[in-house]
Amino acid sequence: MKLLCISRKHPPSVGGMQRMNYEVIRRLASKTDATVIKWGHSQIFLPLFLFWTFFRSLTLFPKRRRPDVIFLGDALLSPLGLMLKKILCRPVAVITHGRDITFRFPLYRTKIGFSLRGLDLVIGVSHYTTDLCQGMRVPAKKCVTINNGVDIEDCTPSPQDREAARKWLNERRKPPSPYPLPLEGEGNIAAPATTVETRSLEHNRPIIITVGRLVKRKGIEQFVRGALPLLIAAHPSVLYIVAGDGKERRSIESAIRELGLSGNVLLAGSIPRNVIRGLMGISKVFVMPNIPVPGDVEGFGLVALEASCAGLPVIASDLEGIRDAVANGENGFLLPHDKPRLFVDTITSLLKNERERREIGERAKKFVAINCTWDKCAGRYLEELERLVASS
Repeated sequence: MKLLCISRKHPPSVGGMQRMNYEVIRRLASKTDATVIKWGHSQIFLPLFLFWTFFRSLTLFPKRRRPDVIFLGDALLSPLGLMLKKILCRPVAVITHGRDITFRFPLYRTKIGFSLRGLDLVIGVSHYTTDLCQGMRVPAKKCVTINNGVDIEDCTPSPQDREAARKWLNERRKPPSPYPLPLEGEGNIAAPATTVETRSLEHNRPIIITVGRLVKRKGIEQFVRGALPLLIAAHPSVLYIVAGDGKERRSIESAIRELGLSGNVLLAGSIPRNVIRGLMGISKVFVMPNIPVPGDVEGFGLVALEASCAGLPVIASDLEGIRDAVANGENGFLLPHDKPRLFVDTITSLLKNERERREIGERAKKFVAINCTWDKCAGRYLEELERLVASS
Protein backbone atom coordinates (compact mmCIF):
# COMPACT_ATOMS: atom_id res chain seq x y z
CA MET A 1 0.00 0.00 0.00
CA LYS A 2 1.35 3.40 -1.03
CA LEU A 3 0.69 6.01 1.62
CA LEU A 4 1.09 9.79 1.56
CA CYS A 5 1.28 11.15 5.14
CA ILE A 6 0.98 14.88 5.80
CA SER A 7 1.63 16.26 9.29
CA ARG A 8 1.87 19.91 10.37
CA LYS A 9 2.25 19.04 14.09
CA HIS A 10 5.43 17.02 14.26
CA PRO A 11 8.74 16.91 16.17
CA PRO A 12 10.93 18.83 16.85
CA SER A 13 7.99 20.91 18.08
CA VAL A 14 6.53 19.43 21.25
CA GLY A 15 3.05 18.46 22.43
CA GLY A 16 0.61 15.58 22.58
CA MET A 17 -0.48 15.97 18.96
CA GLN A 18 3.13 16.02 17.79
CA ARG A 19 4.01 12.84 19.71
CA MET A 20 0.89 11.11 18.45
CA ASN A 21 1.49 11.98 14.79
CA TYR A 22 5.14 11.00 15.01
CA GLU A 23 4.49 7.62 16.61
CA VAL A 24 1.64 6.60 14.30
CA ILE A 25 3.30 7.76 11.09
CA ARG A 26 6.64 6.19 12.07
CA ARG A 27 5.00 2.81 12.55
CA LEU A 28 2.88 3.08 9.42
CA ALA A 29 6.02 3.94 7.44
CA SER A 30 7.67 0.73 8.69
CA LYS A 31 4.81 -1.37 7.28
CA THR A 32 3.89 0.48 4.08
CA ASP A 33 5.44 2.34 1.17
CA ALA A 34 5.01 5.71 2.87
CA THR A 35 6.00 9.20 1.77
CA VAL A 36 5.93 11.71 4.64
CA ILE A 37 5.57 15.47 4.29
CA LYS A 38 5.93 17.06 7.71
CA TRP A 39 6.36 20.39 9.44
CA GLY A 40 7.74 20.55 12.98
CA HIS A 41 8.28 24.25 13.55
CA SER A 42 6.32 27.44 14.23
CA GLN A 43 2.75 27.52 12.93
CA ILE A 44 3.36 31.11 11.86
CA PHE A 45 4.68 29.64 8.62
CA LEU A 46 1.74 27.26 8.21
CA PRO A 47 0.35 28.98 5.05
CA LEU A 48 3.72 28.49 3.35
CA PHE A 49 3.79 24.85 4.47
CA LEU A 50 0.28 24.23 3.08
CA PHE A 51 1.14 25.92 -0.22
CA TRP A 52 4.38 23.95 -0.54
CA THR A 53 2.71 20.68 0.50
CA PHE A 54 -0.02 21.06 -2.12
CA PHE A 55 2.42 21.42 -5.00
CA ARG A 56 4.82 18.87 -3.53
CA SER A 57 2.00 16.32 -3.39
CA LEU A 58 1.17 16.89 -7.05
CA THR A 59 4.77 16.65 -8.28
CA LEU A 60 5.87 13.72 -6.11
CA PHE A 61 3.66 11.17 -7.82
CA PRO A 62 3.45 10.48 -11.53
CA LYS A 63 -0.02 9.33 -12.57
CA ARG A 64 0.89 5.64 -12.49
CA ARG A 65 2.49 5.85 -9.05
CA ARG A 66 -0.06 7.87 -7.14
CA PRO A 67 -0.58 6.91 -3.47
CA ASP A 68 -3.36 4.48 -2.60
CA VAL A 69 -4.49 6.71 0.27
CA ILE A 70 -3.70 10.15 1.70
CA PHE A 71 -3.36 10.32 5.49
CA LEU A 72 -3.67 13.69 7.28
CA GLY A 73 -2.34 14.37 10.78
CA ASP A 74 -5.17 16.66 11.97
CA ALA A 75 -8.42 18.28 10.94
CA LEU A 76 -6.90 21.64 10.00
CA LEU A 77 -5.40 19.87 6.98
CA SER A 78 -8.80 18.62 5.78
CA PRO A 79 -9.36 21.43 3.21
CA LEU A 80 -5.98 20.54 1.69
CA GLY A 81 -6.97 16.86 1.76
CA LEU A 82 -10.24 17.61 -0.02
CA MET A 83 -8.39 19.37 -2.85
CA LEU A 84 -5.87 16.53 -3.18
CA LYS A 85 -8.70 13.99 -3.20
CA LYS A 86 -10.35 15.70 -6.16
CA ILE A 87 -7.09 16.13 -8.10
CA LEU A 88 -5.39 12.81 -7.34
CA CYS A 89 -8.64 10.82 -7.20
CA ARG A 90 -7.56 8.98 -4.09
CA PRO A 91 -9.32 8.40 -0.73
CA VAL A 92 -8.32 10.61 2.19
CA ALA A 93 -8.24 9.77 5.90
CA VAL A 94 -7.75 12.31 8.71
CA ILE A 95 -7.09 12.18 12.46
CA THR A 96 -9.15 14.53 14.65
CA HIS A 97 -7.70 15.41 18.04
CA GLY A 98 -10.18 17.79 19.66
CA ARG A 99 -9.17 21.42 19.55
CA ASP A 100 -8.51 21.16 15.81
CA ILE A 101 -12.30 20.90 15.34
CA THR A 102 -13.54 23.09 18.24
CA PHE A 103 -11.51 26.26 17.59
CA ARG A 104 -13.89 29.15 18.32
CA PHE A 105 -13.93 30.88 14.97
CA PRO A 106 -17.17 30.40 12.99
CA LEU A 107 -15.60 30.56 9.53
CA TYR A 108 -12.94 28.01 10.56
CA ARG A 109 -15.53 25.59 11.94
CA THR A 110 -17.70 25.95 8.84
CA LYS A 111 -14.78 25.28 6.51
CA ILE A 112 -13.44 22.36 8.55
CA GLY A 113 -16.88 20.78 8.93
CA PHE A 114 -17.51 21.01 5.16
CA SER A 115 -14.08 19.51 4.40
CA LEU A 116 -14.41 16.66 6.91
CA ARG A 117 -17.74 15.65 5.41
CA GLY A 118 -16.07 15.41 2.01
CA LEU A 119 -13.27 13.07 3.16
CA ASP A 120 -13.50 9.28 3.27
CA LEU A 121 -12.40 8.35 6.81
CA VAL A 122 -12.47 10.53 9.94
CA ILE A 123 -10.60 9.05 12.90
CA GLY A 124 -11.26 10.40 16.40
CA VAL A 125 -8.62 9.87 19.08
CA SER A 126 -11.44 9.39 21.60
CA HIS A 127 -15.15 8.70 21.57
CA TYR A 128 -15.69 12.30 22.62
CA THR A 129 -13.77 13.57 19.60
CA THR A 130 -15.71 11.25 17.29
CA ASP A 131 -18.96 12.58 18.76
CA LEU A 132 -17.77 16.13 18.04
CA CYS A 133 -17.19 15.18 14.40
CA GLN A 134 -20.65 13.68 14.10
CA GLY A 135 -21.99 16.87 15.68
CA MET A 136 -20.49 18.64 12.65
CA ARG A 137 -22.64 16.35 10.46
CA VAL A 138 -19.85 13.99 9.44
CA PRO A 139 -21.71 10.74 8.61
CA ALA A 140 -21.30 8.05 11.27
CA LYS A 141 -20.31 5.51 8.61
CA LYS A 142 -17.20 7.62 7.89
CA CYS A 143 -16.17 7.85 11.56
CA VAL A 144 -14.10 5.50 13.68
CA THR A 145 -12.46 5.89 17.10
CA ILE A 146 -8.85 4.82 17.69
CA ASN A 147 -7.43 5.78 21.06
CA ASN A 148 -3.90 7.11 21.37
CA GLY A 149 -1.12 4.85 22.58
CA VAL A 150 2.09 5.14 24.54
CA ASP A 151 5.68 3.94 24.29
CA ILE A 152 6.03 1.96 27.52
CA GLU A 153 9.82 1.79 27.45
CA ASP A 154 10.15 5.51 26.80
CA CYS A 155 7.77 6.39 29.65
CA THR A 156 9.08 4.01 32.32
CA PRO A 157 11.42 5.84 34.72
CA SER A 158 14.86 4.32 35.19
CA PRO A 159 17.05 4.66 38.30
CA GLN A 160 19.08 7.24 36.38
CA ASP A 161 15.89 9.22 35.64
CA ARG A 162 14.89 9.23 39.30
CA GLU A 163 18.36 10.32 40.34
CA ALA A 164 18.27 13.14 37.76
CA ALA A 165 14.91 14.23 39.17
CA ARG A 166 16.23 14.26 42.76
CA LYS A 167 19.24 16.28 41.71
CA TRP A 168 17.02 18.69 39.80
CA LEU A 169 14.69 19.05 42.80
CA ASN A 170 17.50 19.57 45.29
CA GLU A 171 18.82 22.42 43.18
CA ARG A 172 15.42 24.12 43.42
CA ARG A 173 14.52 23.55 47.04
CA LYS A 174 14.04 26.61 49.19
CA PRO A 175 16.19 25.98 52.29
CA PRO A 176 15.64 25.36 55.04
CA SER A 177 13.00 22.65 54.44
CA PRO A 178 11.76 20.35 57.19
CA TYR A 179 10.62 17.85 54.57
CA PRO A 180 13.22 15.61 52.94
CA LEU A 181 12.75 14.33 49.41
CA PRO A 182 12.05 10.62 48.80
CA LEU A 183 14.98 8.28 49.10
CA GLU A 184 16.14 6.01 46.28
CA GLY A 185 13.45 3.46 45.59
CA GLU A 186 10.74 5.19 47.61
CA GLY A 187 8.66 6.41 44.72
CA ASN A 188 6.73 3.78 42.80
CA ILE A 189 9.51 1.19 42.64
CA ALA A 190 9.91 -1.05 45.65
CA ALA A 191 12.88 0.01 47.78
CA PRO A 192 15.56 -2.36 49.07
CA ALA A 193 14.72 -3.81 52.48
CA THR A 194 17.59 -1.98 54.17
CA THR A 195 16.28 1.40 52.95
CA VAL A 196 12.75 0.71 54.09
CA GLU A 197 13.97 -0.44 57.49
CA THR A 198 16.05 2.64 58.10
CA ARG A 199 13.47 5.18 57.04
CA SER A 200 9.73 4.67 56.55
CA LEU A 201 7.68 6.29 53.82
CA GLU A 202 5.69 8.62 56.06
CA HIS A 203 8.87 10.59 56.86
CA ASN A 204 9.35 11.51 53.20
CA ARG A 205 7.72 14.41 51.44
CA PRO A 206 4.77 13.10 49.36
CA ILE A 207 4.84 14.46 45.82
CA ILE A 208 1.87 14.81 43.51
CA ILE A 209 2.43 15.91 39.95
CA THR A 210 0.72 17.41 36.90
CA VAL A 211 2.33 17.50 33.46
CA GLY A 212 0.98 19.68 30.66
CA ARG A 213 0.79 23.10 29.09
CA LEU A 214 -0.35 25.85 31.41
CA VAL A 215 -3.61 26.66 29.65
CA LYS A 216 -6.99 27.29 31.22
CA ARG A 217 -8.54 23.92 30.37
CA LYS A 218 -5.90 22.10 32.45
CA GLY A 219 -7.60 23.51 35.58
CA ILE A 220 -4.36 24.02 37.50
CA GLU A 221 -5.30 27.40 38.97
CA GLN A 222 -8.67 26.02 40.08
CA PHE A 223 -6.91 23.06 41.71
CA VAL A 224 -4.46 25.36 43.51
CA ARG A 225 -7.25 27.57 44.80
CA GLY A 226 -9.90 24.96 45.59
CA ALA A 227 -8.24 21.64 46.39
CA LEU A 228 -4.64 22.27 47.37
CA PRO A 229 -5.31 24.20 50.64
CA LEU A 230 -7.54 21.33 51.79
CA LEU A 231 -4.90 18.79 50.82
CA ILE A 232 -2.18 20.71 52.66
CA ALA A 233 -4.36 20.78 55.76
CA ALA A 234 -4.37 16.98 55.72
CA HIS A 235 -0.76 16.60 54.52
CA PRO A 236 1.28 19.70 55.46
CA SER A 237 4.41 18.36 53.76
CA VAL A 238 2.81 17.62 50.37
CA LEU A 239 4.62 19.04 47.34
CA TYR A 240 2.66 19.75 44.16
CA ILE A 241 4.87 19.84 41.06
CA VAL A 242 3.57 21.24 37.77
CA ALA A 243 5.78 20.43 34.78
CA GLY A 244 5.02 22.60 31.77
CA ASP A 245 4.69 26.19 30.71
CA GLY A 246 2.12 28.41 29.08
CA LYS A 247 0.07 31.58 29.15
CA GLU A 248 -1.68 30.75 32.46
CA ARG A 249 1.57 30.73 34.43
CA ARG A 250 1.12 34.25 35.83
CA SER A 251 -2.40 33.61 37.10
CA ILE A 252 -1.27 30.37 38.74
CA GLU A 253 1.66 32.19 40.38
CA SER A 254 -0.75 34.83 41.65
CA ALA A 255 -2.96 32.17 43.21
CA ILE A 256 0.05 30.59 44.91
CA ARG A 257 1.15 33.95 46.35
CA GLU A 258 -2.34 34.96 47.48
CA LEU A 259 -2.84 31.70 49.36
CA GLY A 260 0.71 31.50 50.73
CA LEU A 261 1.38 28.13 49.12
CA SER A 262 4.88 28.75 47.75
CA GLY A 263 6.36 26.14 50.07
CA ASN A 264 4.04 23.47 48.66
CA VAL A 265 3.97 24.21 44.93
CA LEU A 266 6.75 24.08 42.38
CA LEU A 267 6.06 25.40 38.87
CA ALA A 268 8.80 23.56 37.05
CA GLY A 269 8.37 25.09 33.60
CA SER A 270 9.68 23.21 30.59
CA ILE A 271 12.12 20.52 31.70
CA PRO A 272 13.95 17.62 30.01
CA ARG A 273 11.93 14.48 29.36
CA ASN A 274 14.23 12.30 31.49
CA VAL A 275 13.62 14.62 34.46
CA ILE A 276 9.84 14.38 33.92
CA ARG A 277 10.11 10.58 33.90
CA GLY A 278 12.17 10.74 37.07
CA LEU A 279 9.68 13.04 38.80
CA MET A 280 6.91 10.60 37.97
CA GLY A 281 9.09 7.83 39.38
CA ILE A 282 9.36 9.54 42.79
CA SER A 283 5.81 10.94 42.89
CA LYS A 284 2.82 9.33 44.55
CA VAL A 285 -0.14 10.50 42.46
CA PHE A 286 -0.70 12.08 39.05
CA VAL A 287 -3.40 14.78 38.88
CA MET A 288 -5.40 15.98 35.84
CA PRO A 289 -7.78 18.62 37.26
CA ASN A 290 -9.17 19.76 33.87
CA ILE A 291 -12.11 22.12 33.58
CA PRO A 292 -14.48 22.70 30.62
CA VAL A 293 -13.46 25.66 28.44
CA PRO A 294 -15.55 26.55 25.36
CA GLY A 295 -13.55 26.03 22.18
CA ASP A 296 -10.65 24.27 23.90
CA VAL A 297 -11.14 20.63 24.78
CA GLU A 298 -9.01 17.72 25.98
CA GLY A 299 -9.29 15.36 23.04
CA PHE A 300 -7.67 12.44 24.85
CA GLY A 301 -5.12 12.97 27.61
CA LEU A 302 -1.94 11.18 26.57
CA VAL A 303 -0.13 12.14 29.78
CA ALA A 304 -2.52 9.89 31.73
CA LEU A 305 -1.11 6.86 29.91
CA GLU A 306 2.45 8.08 30.44
CA ALA A 307 1.79 8.43 34.16
CA SER A 308 0.31 4.92 34.18
CA CYS A 309 3.55 3.57 32.69
CA ALA A 310 5.34 5.02 35.72
CA GLY A 311 2.94 3.19 38.04
CA LEU A 312 1.14 6.36 39.15
CA PRO A 313 -2.59 6.36 39.96
CA VAL A 314 -4.24 9.07 37.85
CA ILE A 315 -6.82 11.33 39.52
CA ALA A 316 -8.59 13.10 36.68
CA SER A 317 -11.65 15.18 35.84
CA ASP A 318 -14.50 13.21 34.34
CA LEU A 319 -14.45 15.23 31.14
CA GLU A 320 -14.21 14.95 27.37
CA GLY A 321 -11.57 12.63 25.92
CA ILE A 322 -9.99 11.97 29.31
CA ARG A 323 -12.68 9.32 29.77
CA ASP A 324 -10.92 7.21 27.14
CA ALA A 325 -7.50 7.61 28.79
CA VAL A 326 -8.52 6.83 32.39
CA ALA A 327 -10.46 3.68 33.28
CA ASN A 328 -12.03 3.93 36.73
CA GLY A 329 -10.35 1.53 39.12
CA GLU A 330 -7.85 0.35 36.49
CA ASN A 331 -5.32 3.15 36.05
CA GLY A 332 -7.01 5.80 38.16
CA PHE A 333 -10.23 7.57 39.07
CA LEU A 334 -12.52 9.98 37.22
CA LEU A 335 -14.08 12.67 39.42
CA PRO A 336 -16.41 15.65 38.87
CA HIS A 337 -14.25 18.62 37.90
CA ASP A 338 -16.15 20.97 40.22
CA LYS A 339 -15.83 18.85 43.38
CA PRO A 340 -12.41 19.75 44.90
CA ARG A 341 -13.23 17.90 48.11
CA LEU A 342 -13.54 14.62 46.16
CA PHE A 343 -10.11 15.22 44.62
CA VAL A 344 -8.67 15.87 48.08
CA ASP A 345 -10.33 12.84 49.68
CA THR A 346 -9.18 10.51 46.89
CA ILE A 347 -5.59 11.79 46.93
CA THR A 348 -5.49 11.68 50.73
CA SER A 349 -6.72 8.10 50.77
CA LEU A 350 -3.97 7.06 48.35
CA LEU A 351 -1.28 8.91 50.30
CA LYS A 352 -2.35 7.23 53.53
CA ASN A 353 -2.74 3.73 52.08
CA GLU A 354 0.58 2.83 50.48
CA ARG A 355 -0.49 -0.72 49.66
CA GLU A 356 -3.61 0.42 47.79
CA ARG A 357 -1.61 3.05 45.92
CA ARG A 358 0.98 0.52 44.79
CA GLU A 359 -1.70 -1.98 43.76
CA ILE A 360 -3.42 0.62 41.59
CA GLY A 361 -0.04 1.58 40.14
CA GLU A 362 0.65 -2.03 39.17
CA ARG A 363 -2.82 -2.34 37.61
CA ALA A 364 -2.17 0.87 35.71
CA LYS A 365 1.01 -0.52 34.15
CA LYS A 366 -0.77 -3.73 33.15
CA PHE A 367 -3.72 -1.77 31.75
CA VAL A 368 -1.42 0.21 29.47
CA ALA A 369 0.60 -2.83 28.38
CA ILE A 370 -2.56 -4.70 27.37
CA ASN A 371 -4.58 -1.91 25.80
CA CYS A 372 -2.57 1.19 24.98
CA THR A 373 0.73 0.61 23.17
CA TRP A 374 1.59 2.55 20.03
CA ASP A 375 2.04 -0.73 18.16
CA LYS A 376 -1.59 -1.68 18.89
CA CYS A 377 -2.72 1.82 18.00
CA ALA A 378 -0.81 1.88 14.69
CA GLY A 379 -2.10 -1.61 13.91
CA ARG A 380 -5.65 -0.28 14.13
CA TYR A 381 -4.76 2.60 11.82
CA LEU A 382 -3.25 0.21 9.29
CA GLU A 383 -6.37 -1.98 9.35
CA GLU A 384 -8.67 0.99 8.75
CA LEU A 385 -6.51 2.39 5.94
CA GLU A 386 -6.32 -0.99 4.21
CA ARG A 387 -10.08 -1.33 4.52
CA LEU A 388 -10.50 2.13 3.02
CA VAL A 389 -8.27 1.27 0.04
CA ALA A 390 -10.07 -2.03 -0.52
CA SER A 391 -13.47 -0.33 -0.59
CA SER A 392 -12.49 2.58 -2.83
